[in-house]
Amino acid sequence: MTFTAELDSADPHAYLHRMRERDPVERRVDASGRAFWYLTRYADVRRALQAPELGRQLDRLPPELAETHRRWEHDTLPMFRRNVFNLDPPDHTRLRRLLAPVFSARSMAALSRRVDQCVGELVGAMTGECDLIKALALPLPILIMAELIGFPAEDRGRLRAWSDAMLSEDVPAARRAGMEFLGHVNRRIEDRRADPGDDLLSQLTGSTELSRAELVSSVFQMLFAGDETTVGLIGIAMLELLRHPAQLARLRADPGLLDSAIEEVLRFNGPVGHARPLYALADIRFGGKVIPQGDVVVPLLLAANRDPEVFPDPDVFDIGRTPNRHLGLGHGAHFCLGAALGRSQARAALGALLARFDEITLAVAPEAVEWVPGLLVRGLRGLPLRVSMGGALSMPGARAGAE
Repeated sequence: MTFTAELDSADPHAYLHRMRERDPVERRVDASGRAFWYLTRYADVRRALQAPELGRQLDRLPPELAETHRRWEHDTLPMFRRNVFNLDPPDHTRLRRLLAPVFSARSMAALSRRVDQCVGELVGAMTGECDLIKALALPLPILIMAELIGFPAEDRGRLRAWSDAMLSEDVPAARRAGMEFLGHVNRRIEDRRADPGDDLLSQLTGSTELSRAELVSSVFQMLFAGDETTVGLIGIAMLELLRHPAQLARLRADPGLLDSAIEEVLRFNGPVGHARPLYALADIRFGGKVIPQGDVVVPLLLAANRDPEVFPDPDVFDIGRTPNRHLGLGHGAHFCLGAALGRSQARAALGALLARFDEITLAVAPEAVEWVPGLLVRGLRGLPLRVSMGGALSMPGARAGAE
């Protein structure tokens, strides 16, 4: 990305507004000489996310154009790229069809009690001064997804350590962790072949429509990609409510706004800043400009979600906003596969926190909250809180807090 160094990770929105006003289809050239086009208008971003002229697979470009990118794009973990996040149709369509039942509304309804139980246990251990990320947001998604996939409880610590290492900027450490995780998943696959269970890994291992590379890559994506997004969503949601006390009070007074509040967080300051950069597989026009085949297109979701042409008062955090057709989790064929599960965990987490604690305040100044650098996957390194209980032990509509 050619401009991320110029952004404030904590508040990139003023910069993105200026980009949209200056040039909503902005071309920049990086040090390698490659052209990147940044889309900041809602209509352009939405179209880009479903345009057949744009794709994610480098091998769909003519060899001479693909080679230009290969010389500069150093992938630390290439063994985990055969999944729905990185593939285009028809492979994407086939893999998504196999995985979709796991994340259906019916499956999520069946899983919701376990989500509530895990949230209740984690929130129940919070007291006094605590870090929301370490105490709740970080352990929750990997706990839920590991169980869903079929990793035993004793794997949780190693999975968390591998996730942290693979997502770090320490390339040798990331590669070591990737190879260790690869070996571990392959052993688990062989275990399931010998002794299938009722977990997702057993189902996928028994499928004849998945290659081993696709199976391993899909496990990696579900376990770690959704993990980081959900961590970010829970942390940012709590931070925005604390930074907007009138909205927090409004939510306490009307718990029925919980789902709407989560959608507004996804719009206002979501955990995914831009979609995966896309290759122009053919010339394509945006805003009167022709983007040539081989260039890279970056749809900026954060910018689209504050486009004043679509969202009245876009810089106002309004948990009752309707309509709210945000693009915080993507759009089209690549709309986030785990969206329902991420929302379920965020809903349970916020509901339990507000149910258990009458007082929730930041233990540091808002500007002292440290953000993870970068724009693709956004989140907080920590969120120090002070929490205290009062008489209220339950919140209508928030099962997790009552358990």
